[in-house]
Amino acid sequence: MSFLNVLNVERLIKYVLLGLIVLIATKYIPEKSLPTKELIMIGATSSITFAILDMVSPSINNSEPKNLNNY
Repeated sequence: MSFLNVLNVERLIKYVLLGLIVLIATKYIPEKSLPTKELIMIGATSSITFAILDMVSPSINNSEPKNLNNY
């Protein structure tokens, strides 16, 4: 498997896990449970939203600490 394919699989797993976490939280946190179809739609929407934000937003690099004394 090439390096890019591995990265794509890792991203896909990350998005699916996030959707499952949101789905589980949506199922168990409210006192009144939602229908399963709505839970799946909320989980899928959160996964898609996270994927879009992850692709469009630049990566944050904190490798070099900033010298705050210069400001």
